[in-house]
Amino acid sequence: MLKENRSLERGLIVLETLARHRAMSLSEIHRETGLPKSTLRRLLATLASRRFVRRSLSDKLYRVTVTLPDISISPVPPGLAQVADIGLAHALTMTKKIGWPSDIHIFEKHWMRIVESTRAVSPFSLYQGQVDRRLNIFGCATGTACLAQMDTEQVRQLFRSPDMEHRFRPGRFGITWKKLQDHLSNARKIGYGVRNPNYLGETVVNDKLSAIALPLRREGEVCGGVSLLWPREFLSASEFAGKYLGELSETVSRIETDLDGTDRAKPEKEKAD
Repeated sequence: MLKENRSLERGLIVLETLARHRAMSLSEIHRETGLPKSTLRRLLATLASRRFVRRSLSDKLYRVTVTLPDISISPVPPGLAQVADIGLAHALTMTKKIGWPSDIHIFEKHWMRIVESTRAVSPFSLYQGQVDRRLNIFGCATGTACLAQMDTEQVRQLFRSPDMEHRFRPGRFGITWKKLQDHLSNARKIGYGVRNPNYLGETVVNDKLSAIALPLRREGEVCGGVSLLWPREFLSASEFAGKYLGELSETVSRIETDLDGTDRAKPEKEKAD
């Protein structure tokens, strides 16, 4: 029998451990696997460089970015790591320039999911969001931004989806079809998404934040959104947008350009190989 490759085996152990636990710190991986931290740092650096693993800026935790057979808790959306990594670089530049933090969301089946955030590096002390948390698409600002890009029938099917979990249903915030249509009509008119008036956040009873958001497209298709956040009492949404919507729009444009450039480069690389 051939001997197993020790380094490869250790790398797979790390991947399997992360797949079972979704998100872990270096200390937690060390405790779970028994591998030395110095070894784990090298393994994680290699796995991250090959995009099998990523470390979030928001909570400093490691996450697997591939689906492993019969191990992963839930399938990883295609390209999630690229959206998070490419988006984060530009969101960081924006936050360093204007101070206010940004969240990057992806659009999934019935919800928006936070995949990265710059709240940890913002000079303003705001409630810290949680990476991987799913948000009500009918309530959050990025959800509004994405829904506003859809036609009426697409929104209607999502609104009436029979297999939607209760926490993602519009009725949770008292949103009727008429109220949603009015909310989306306003978003199209002003050119950006805002939180539904009844939506106060997912993680606490009231996170006291407001947000504006723009949709994020990949190859012309809406794949998520980027938001800017600030304390609700500081400025109204229209006042905040008047100051910072331009910066948000430029940031989203740069992210989309890089995402599309990455996608176009793939076929060329495949041809060369």
